[in-house]
Amino acid sequence: MTLKPLLLIPTLSLVCLLSACAGPMPKADPSEAWIGMDQPASADLLAERIDGKEVHDARYFEVKPGAHRLDMTLLSGADGNSTDLNCMGRLDYSEFKAGEHYQINASSEGLKAAVSLVDSHGNQVAQSHSFKCS
Repeated sequence: MTLKPLLLIPTLSLVCLLSACAGPMPKADPSEAWIGMDQPASADLLAERIDGKEVHDARYFEVKPGAHRLDMTLLSGADGNSTDLNCMGRLDYSEFKAGEHYQINASSEGLKAAVSLVDSHGNQVAQSHSFKCS
């Protein structure tokens, strides 16, 4: 038996795993609020938890109307030219509306990071608590 077929199995597994993350975004549920994650240059903003429960897809949050706590991680320094930071923080908002599309915009400067929540009309409706960076 040659080595080539044996190498094919891990390679195909890796391709399947990566394609799941890069797949199309699911259709938004009109009975919930959709929260997209803006990806700043040289950084990755990842959804972690909604009200303490883990999310299934780190690219977005989808929540019932009302108040929610959104926990996220900002990994910066992906371009190799800046300091590698792993920042964790949260955003609380009490007025999520069904069918509304929100965007979380991240910013980082030095050892500080923050996010803001913007509604579909471009209005900032919430600001994060301080992120803890290491």
